[in-house]
Amino acid sequence: MALDAKPRRHGAVTTHFASPERTSEADLRREAEACLENPVARFLIQALDGLVLILDANRQVLATNDRVLQIADPEDGNVLGRRPGELFGCVHAHEGPAGCGTSHACAHCGAVLAVLEAQKTGHSVESECLLTLRHGALTESAEFAIVASPLEVSGHPFIAVVLHDLSAIKRRDALERLFYHDVANLMQGIRGWADILASGASSSSTAVAQKLANLTDLLDRELRSHRAMAQAEHGDLRPRVRAILPLEILRDVGDLLQRHALAEARKVELLPAPEDVIHTDPELLSRVVLNMAVNAVEASFMGETITLSARAEGQHIRFLVHNPGEIPEEVRSRIFQRSFSTKGAAGRGLGTYAMKLFGENVLKGQVGFDTGPEGTTFWIRLAR
Repeated sequence: MALDAKPRRHGAVTTHFASPERTSEADLRREAEACLENPVARFLIQALDGLVLILDANRQVLATNDRVLQIADPEDGNVLGRRPGELFGCVHAHEGPAGCGTSHACAHCGAVLAVLEAQKTGHSVESECLLTLRHGALTESAEFAIVASPLEVSGHPFIAVVLHDLSAIKRRDALERLFYHDVANLMQGIRGWADILASGASSSSTAVAQKLANLTDLLDRELRSHRAMAQAEHGDLRPRVRAILPLEILRDVGDLLQRHALAEARKVELLPAPEDVIHTDPELLSRVVLNMAVNAVEASFMGETITLSARAEGQHIRFLVHNPGEIPEEVRSRIFQRSFSTKGAAGRGLGTYAMKLFGENVLKGQVGFDTGPEGTTFWIRLAR
């Protein structure tokens, strides 16, 4: 299904994607009773493994199994009438004019698409769904395998949805893919320069030794970063706060970025930064800004300029990384999802996810981006 450029109207209600209509409370209760009295619906709820939801024609929950109730996040303690994104805490659930399914981001949600396709075709639909969930101040990524199947009960057209949590598998696969990719690349560089040093082919052993030292430092940083990411996902990472000047962060990132292979054909420019110290974890903050910078390099063309900057905003400070390119509309809502990448099968899909993980869950800041014809700016905003 294609994303509409303009919102559509269904009666008096507007939507950016799926139908916004909602079932009345009285009709919801009648449908829920019919659902729970039906032996097939009861069997599905009680016997199927995973998270099981029965939805009505307006994608609203009529019944669930106990596993859904254990992790659900209903606003008033009641699941009846909620839509799946509202139940699980999807960050986009309330962006649309009529809740889950009606925002721009919902056009790319595997769950919404599967339910709509099952309603349209009358056949079961299998898909995967990547979600960004918010629970209080924390955000987390979740990946599900989903099956949506039509179910008629007493003349009512329902949809049975079964979700299987793939988050642990996806997390392990993504971390392993990233680890082996980055470490293998660094080890290849170390081996190459070590061979040059051993053969005596270079006229300057000091320069080669410096190259080896730089690559070894990068390897050490990568190993610490992977360990920190695993700790952050389990809630075990604590920031090591100390005073530092914003310009020191920018210089550290600029220095590391210059060693990135793609950065050789791009210009990296450091803009002026506030001279007041901030109190944060410099290593984690540098990692966040570096991920933004690497993302900018990978999204830019040869000869283009990437700028690193910081600016004071009252009792906060914002670090910004800008590149000339614009993020396509269909990609924007999925940028921070753990398993999403714009680079196809070769993409690792963790750089932007790590920005959120470290920047918000650990450093307690805000991470976001602005994009348009003038370019793209990723940023992190922190209390000083």
